[in-house]
Amino acid sequence: MPSLPMELYSEIAQYLDRSDLAALSASTKTFHALATPLLYRHVVIHRSPSVEQLARLLQTLVDCAVDFAPFVQRLELDWSAADYCGRPIASMLHACLPRMSALTFLVINASACTLDDVTMPALREFHLAYWAELDRGFLARHPHLKRLSLGGWRSGSLPFHDPMPQGLEYLCMSSAPFALALLKRLPQGKDAKLARIDLGMTGGLQLHEGAPSELLRLLQDSFPTVSQVNVFGLYAPIFLEHLRATGTRVMHVTRVGVQGYGYGNDIVRRIFVAVAHAFPRARTLDYRSGEDGFRIHALSNDEIARIVQGIEGLNHVDLVIFPHGKVYSRSGNDDFELLPTHVDDYPQVFWPNL
Repeated sequence: MPSLPMELYSEIAQYLDRSDLAALSASTKTFHALATPLLYRHVVIHRSPSVEQLARLLQTLVDCAVDFAPFVQRLELDWSAADYCGRPIASMLHACLPRMSALTFLVINASACTLDDVTMPALREFHLAYWAELDRGFLARHPHLKRLSLGGWRSGSLPFHDPMPQGLEYLCMSSAPFALALLKRLPQGKDAKLARIDLGMTGGLQLHEGAPSELLRLLQDSFPTVSQVNVFGLYAPIFLEHLRATGTRVMHVTRVGVQGYGYGNDIVRRIFVAVAHAFPRARTLDYRSGEDGFRIHALSNDEIARIVQGIEGLNHVDLVIFPHGKVYSRSGNDDFELLPTHVDDYPQVFWPNL
C-alpha cells in the first residue's frame, strides 16, 4: 500500500470500530501511537460480568508507565451488582479521574462513590445513580457542567456547596425538594440557561411537601428557557393530577414526557388530561414504557395515539414519540399516523426507577 500522509491515516482511524483499532494498534509502533488514544477515548463497562474487566482497566491506568488516562473523553461505568468489590473499584477510580484531563462525559452507576476532592476540568456531562455520598463540593468544583443527572437519594442529605454550575442546561433528579433547592440557585429570568428538566416522582411524600407544585411555578415564573419537561416514577400520575387540582401550569413548555408503566386506558387518559392542563402548549409527547424490557404493554402505540387524539386539551400536539424513536404524527384529517422514519432525540433518562 502506498504511503499516505499521517494526517490522512488519523482521519481514517476516526471511523474504525474498536476491533479494527486494536488490530491497527498492534501492527506497527507508528500505528500504535495513532490508535491508542482512540481506543481509550470512549470506555463503556456495564453490568456485573464486566466488573473484573473494569478493575483491570483501572489498575492498568494506575500502574502503567504510559499514562492512558488523558486519552479518555467518555466514561460509562456500572458496578452496581458487585458490592463485594465496590469500594476497591471506587478507590482506584478516585485515583484515576483527576488524570483524565480530557474527560467530558461521566456516567457512574454505583452506590459507593464519593469523589471527594476530585476535579475534572473538562467535564460537561455527569450522571450519578446514587448521590447520597457524593462530595457536597463536587458541583462547585465543576462550574462548566451543562448536563446533570442525580438518581437515588436519602432524606436528610445535606445541600451542595455554592456556587452551582451557572451554565446548566439539563437537570434530572429523583427528588423534587432537592431539585427545587438546586433550581433556586441557578441563573433565572433573562440569565437562565436551563432548557430541560426531568423530575422523578419515586416517593409519595414529595407531594405532601408541596415541592413539585412550587418547582413548576418556579419554572413558569423564572425559567423561560425551559421547553422540555419529563415526569417519571411510580407516583408520576398522582403528581400530574395534583398539578391539575392546584391549577399549576407552565405555558412555555412545548415537549412533555410521561412514563406509562403498563397502565390501562383509564389511567393513561387521566395522565394525558393532566398533561393538557399543566402544559397547555405542548406540541410533542414522549411516552416512556418498556425501555428496560420489563414493562407490560397494556396498550398498543396505536391505542395510545388515539387517546391523545381524543383529548381536547392536546389538540396542539403534533407528535407522539415512543421508545426506540417510533413517531406518530398528526395528519391532515386530525388522525395520528405512524411515520416510516424514527427520531434520534428520544429523551433518555438514566435510572428512571430510582
